[in-house]
Amino acid sequence: MKIHLLKKVGGNFGDELNRWLWPELLGDVSRGASNDVLFVGIGTMLDRNLPPARTTIVFGTGVGYAAVPADITPHSARWRIYGVRGPLSARALNIERRLAMTDPAILLATLPEVSGLERRGTIFVPHWKSVRYGNWEAICNKLGITFVHPCEDSRTVVRRIATADKVIAESMHAAIVADAFRVPWVPVALSREVSPFKWVDWASSLNLTYSPACLPASNRVEYLRNSLLRWSVFSNAPDYPSPARVAQGTQMHFDDLDLQMSNFAEVGRRSSQRWRWNASMGLEIILKRLASIGLGTSLQMTAAATGHLDKLKASAGVLSSDQSHTRALQDTLGRLERLKGDLSLSRRATGSGRLGPVPSAA
Repeated sequence: MKIHLLKKVGGNFGDELNRWLWPELLGDVSRGASNDVLFVGIGTMLDRNLPPARTTIVFGTGVGYAAVPADITPHSARWRIYGVRGPLSARALNIERRLAMTDPAILLATLPEVSGLERRGTIFVPHWKSVRYGNWEAICNKLGITFVHPCEDSRTVVRRIATADKVIAESMHAAIVADAFRVPWVPVALSREVSPFKWVDWASSLNLTYSPACLPASNRVEYLRNSLLRWSVFSNAPDYPSPARVAQGTQMHFDDLDLQMSNFAEVGRRSSQRWRWNASMGLEIILKRLASIGLGTSLQMTAAATGHLDKLKASAGVLSSDQSHTRALQDTLGRLERLKGDLSLSRRATGSGRLGPVPSAA
């Protein structure tokens, strides 16, 4: 039996975890000859763009970028839902609250290879698109903060997070992994491209609130990007402040779940308008080109961004309570054992490498 692991493009370490984490956690039940089972785990993958499959197993993935699959239901012969990332994903899918778990990257802390490591220093992990525009690596070097590229080898990124004293995170999975290893994290946003819906979905699963600090643009290209993104399909937070407010280092608060659900509905509507996607891609190409040739340098902007990041370096950071973390980890481990048991039972029932009907997770 073989479970096809859906992988996302771009090299973002959070998505790339799927390449190796699930084979390690599922062991023999994930190996075999059949390719008709789709396994969706870490990431924001529950949308209408999922490829068709005879059986789709959902274990901790979430919604956030586009309309959800039209036929998804816990009682469908196609879908086997063991849990989704958080309560917002459950609401968006119109499924029971008990199917809201947490992000399965919490399981990374159970791996022997990353246990008992020495911790030292502060690291900064931006969103995988933010590295294309800003001057943050140079700023981090000046402040004695280790800059971690989110598209590095995923095992390397996980290890760097696990060995840090503090993680400044624009990347959501940098915060998720930090919390899993009980490393304090500081949420930041460099642009409107960061999705509050996704963050709140996960944070709510651990009884946390999402209150990122908006860092000002580090150069003119980054400022232009922030200004233009409000017309983009990625502008999925109408309540984001304007670029002028961002430049003041505003701290935002996203604690209204109903508002996030309303925002998600708007994202679904915009994602169906192809002109928005085309405009977004064209904008990225132009801005990446400007950044690559070194245009947009501003000593004043760099100084302001440096000052704000320096303040965050000294902040205490965020961490879920030990009680919430233990509850979420034990719940996720229980769902994992149920999945492994169901897959083993299915394989024995068919007497071959082909995955037979998977018992309903609901």
